[in-house]
Amino acid sequence: MKRSLLCTAILGGLMNATAFGLEPVGDIRAPGIPGRELKVTDHGAVPDGKTPATAAIQQTLDAVRDAGGGRVVIPEGRFLSGPIELWSKTELHLAKGAVLVMSDEESDFPAGPKGRPAFITASKAQDIRLSGEGTIAGQGERWWKVFLDEKARGVKDAPRRPQLIAIHRCERVEVEGITTVDPPNTHYSLKDCKELVIRGIKAIAPDESPNTDALNLSGVRNVLIRDCHISTGDDNIVLLCGAARTKGVPEVENVVIRDCVLGFGHGLSIGSYTSGGVKNVTVENVSFDGTTSGIRMKAWRDRGGVVEGIRYRDITMKNVRYPVSISSYYPKPPAHPSQDQPAKGPSLNPVWRDITIENLAVTDSKNSIILWGLPDEPVRGVTMKNVRMSAQAGALVFHAKDIAFSDVVILPAAGPALRHFDAEIKGLAGEDYGDKPVKFK
Repeated sequence: MKRSLLCTAILGGLMNATAFGLEPVGDIRAPGIPGRELKVTDHGAVPDGKTPATAAIQQTLDAVRDAGGGRVVIPEGRFLSGPIELWSKTELHLAKGAVLVMSDEESDFPAGPKGRPAFITASKAQDIRLSGEGTIAGQGERWWKVFLDEKARGVKDAPRRPQLIAIHRCERVEVEGITTVDPPNTHYSLKDCKELVIRGIKAIAPDESPNTDALNLSGVRNVLIRDCHISTGDDNIVLLCGAARTKGVPEVENVVIRDCVLGFGHGLSIGSYTSGGVKNVTVENVSFDGTTSGIRMKAWRDRGGVVEGIRYRDITMKNVRYPVSISSYYPKPPAHPSQDQPAKGPSLNPVWRDITIENLAVTDSKNSIILWGLPDEPVRGVTMKNVRMSAQAGALVFHAKDIAFSDVVILPAAGPALRHFDAEIKGLAGEDYGDKPVKFK
């Protein structure tokens, strides 16, 4: 049985990120999955892309579960299916040439109190793997059209569109090699998971497709993401945590993202929900081309938390509208940094601190650097080293303390390289912002 090189190397043992030349992310154990294997065609799945295979696929997954775990193979061909669920000690493997097609029939995804079910789910499970050279096709076009029509008519209480893959409250999860295209909603929703490896995947959707985040990670710990190619209609990768922080322990901790290529989409985001806390994130050797944002951190007074120990290095960006943006105002800042917007709801100020960005090259950008904290909770402790930026506009730094620039060159098409307001900055000369309203390129 062919297994991924990663799994072969670490099966039954521990993987530590330092073995890959990364910042430590804690121990990540490989999923423990027995060697038995069943094909969905053994239970009657027909590879014609028309005959529903939901029952046959689920029966195969159940049979593997009842036998104590193993691998379920989707062979070459097109298999049409409604929702399916993975169990502990299970690998779903898509062989080369296999296409698992998500049904676009609304009746297959009935609306419930919490929205519609996801296509592929795993919940409260251990030792889960998705693998192979095959494709999961979401057929999201119909769902997007309905959503956009409802939005145009002002409908606000429509049931949530189904997500493609939802893995929640699981441990020892690996996703490797597969391609996902055109989901109705998010490609991957990974919530409250520990010991997670995502490697070598492709996630693709049109840039105008609504809410098609590729990797939506909430409340995750000990995570390695590498060698991924992502172009989609919302965040390429986003880290979230919406719960209140407990006893100083962050909800999102020990995450490494490296060697990835990000095309169109909203970039690599932290937030807008950060109240649970984010700590120890390293992003290395990632390229952005045509994304709306690059390095993006966002929150507001009703959903902020402590975000700290964040490292970016060896990053390239081309044609990115907002290359670096850290903002305590979401979705929109005030007209001028001398103004403030009072919170409506709980008081949870965003805290941004201990952030390093080094070896960053930006070309063909509209904006450059935006650091915009709150008057009562400034952005603190941001260090930028060896940065080269070619942009239409220079940097904006508002309500910020202990901001250090070292070997930073910003070449704006017009205006100064840096404008600031209520900010303590070292290493880069700038000028006071003045009294004009803030306008972005």
